[in-house]
Amino acid sequence: MRLLLLAVCLVLPITAFAQGEFWCWNADEIHAEVYGDSVRIFHRNALLNCCPDPITFEIEVGDATILVEEHSLYVCDCDCCYHLEMTLDDVPPGPWNVLYRWFDIEVWDWAEQVVEIVVPDVGQPLEPFVARQASHGCLETAEIPELAEPSSWGTIKAFYQ
Repeated sequence: MRLLLLAVCLVLPITAFAQGEFWCWNADEIHAEVYGDSVRIFHRNALLNCCPDPITFEIEVGDATILVEEHSLYVCDCDCCYHLEMTLDDVPPGPWNVLYRWFDIEVWDWAEQVVEIVVPDVGQPLEPFVARQASHGCLETAEIPELAEPSSWGTIKAFYQ
């Protein structure tokens, strides 16, 4: 009984410290935008390891569900807040449930969220693929950039100034 009480006393201050340190603690947001046969999927306010490279996405297409699973490494002894985005091209037409899964280090378990989308028929093939991905990481509360089109030279230049 004393061991259990000691463990609870040690875990509660660590959790309280982590919640106060990261503005993105338990603030994950998943949403998707459809542009023709392309679907941009955003994971905003993601708490990840500060050395997550590479961040990858696995895609599985079912009858009415597109599973997107986010993966990253945990190699450093630090965490940061990130905004992630990825674009699927050639998504087949019709209504879809995008099931987005990620490993949530706040609870040390997998989390998932479903986003419903409708993709118009523009003559695309039947197999979607990851066309682009971007991450904006180790963001400070006052430095949360708006995500822009990856081809925007002004935005790219602004990140390096």
